[in-house]
Amino acid sequence: MQKTLRKVRPGKLEQFSSDLCLIAHGIRSACLVDTFAVKDPVSMFSCVLAGLRSKSAMFADIVHWYHPSSLQSFIVNSRALRTFARTLLEDNTAVTYVLLGASPTLLNSTPKTVLDVIWAMNADMLESQAKVSFSFDDGLTQENLVPLAATLIGYPVAYVPISVDQTSFLSGHSLDVYEATVVPAASCTSSLQSFNQSHILLKFSCPRSLSETNRELLPERITKRLQSQFLERLSSIGSSLLVHHHVEVVDRVAL
Repeated sequence: MQKTLRKVRPGKLEQFSSDLCLIAHGIRSACLVDTFAVKDPVSMFSCVLAGLRSKSAMFADIVHWYHPSSLQSFIVNSRALRTFARTLLEDNTAVTYVLLGASPTLLNSTPKTVLDVIWAMNADMLESQAKVSFSFDDGLTQENLVPLAATLIGYPVAYVPISVDQTSFLSGHSLDVYEATVVPAASCTSSLQSFNQSHILLKFSCPRSLSETNRELLPERITKRLQSQFLERLSSIGSSLLVHHHVEVVDRVAL
């Protein structure tokens, strides 16, 4: 394991370590491990998490979830995910889902597959609390996996592809792009000072055509949702949240 991690650039390891600590503190339910790739993620993350569990009770609820087809790994706080699952059931506005047809449209509720998978995850983790690594059903395809990943990570806006074959997403569309950054609370008044101490928590977008017709998707409302979602939890570790918004047109959105 140590030999594998030594090959990862130090900055990438620091980013992963920060994400892991934020999840352990319950700031967020999960993160996608996209800063580096390893040949055997199940073995490697099992070893890392088992070692952390042996050193601190803070990591007792932290597990690894793996999707074999896409080779995607998630680090998940099982306790936080159970709480978030109840929120999804009780509040249809917790996450806004956008169907990526020719023109993006809003869905009225959380996709059933997303709810089903999250409830299945919770059941598996409760049944096997000693396990540190789990696998998703390999049959999950992008129209299910993309909104599931966005929901787990904590995006307030989640995209839903219309089919497994769709390859073009929001080409030429004007997008509201958001970057939510964790900073030390004392540095919030000085964005220049906090830049070198910051950690990007979330980066996501929303079609501007939807924010122009839906007040809840206006930049000030999205910013308020992010602050409401994370600020109290971040204050418990002496941190705060800066949200930066800008408008961008891209050839294709990476999902």
